[in-house]
Amino acid sequence: MPVASLILMLLIGIVFGGIAAVLLRGSRSVFIVNILLGVIGASLGAFLPVLIGRAARVDISTPDYLLRALLGAFLLVLVASLFRSAKPRGAD
Repeated sequence: MPVASLILMLLIGIVFGGIAAVLLRGSRSVFIVNILLGVIGASLGAFLPVLIGRAARVDISTPDYLLRALLGAFLLVLVASLFRSAKPRGAD
């Protein structure tokens, strides 16, 4: 995978994680966590066909890997925010 494609995929994760942090209005540590989750989700999404064994390498001839990166970042940040918003009983 060329370096430019990796950088583009990581930028998708960083931007989406930053947007999610702003929309969720969390603290500074939540902002950093959302950016990290965005990068991890983008990486997992882009490499999904390789991870499940449907491809030997990521095909960068089409923009499908960028869409998978966007979807992976979105899903991982969404799932993390769902768990983060749950408060234990009795907590104010």
